[in-house]
Amino acid sequence: MNPQDVALWIGIASSIGGAAVGYGTLTEKVASLEESTDPTHLESRLTKLETRIEDNDISHIGTEIEQLRGQIKNTADKVAGFVIPSTSKIKSDIRVLETEVAAIQGQVNQLSNKVEVIGKPSNPLL
Repeated sequence: MNPQDVALWIGIASSIGGAAVGYGTLTEKVASLEESTDPTHLESRLTKLETRIEDNDISHIGTEIEQLRGQIKNTADKVAGFVIPSTSKIKSDIRVLETEVAAIQGQVNQLSNKVEVIGKPSNPLL
């Protein structure tokens, strides 16, 4: 045999030996885990996992989304119910009222003058 063949056989033997050692180590670790893990520990982990799944349940989130949609719709209906008067109509109403107030003020002034005339005595000596 030449040196290359010897090196090839040594490499093959090393690979087989490494795989056997790796398999033995893995088997030993699995066996130790099986021995050290008691059923109550596994049960508690399963319960925690189930609780997390329930907390993250899509139907729970879907219910909250529907509640929010209902609240948004109610708020939108309330906002739509607001009646905002036209400012141009308000301005025209104010102009009409100002004219009416000016007319009433004129009538008050006329009545005030008439009251003064009635209140004066006809004879200035009296």
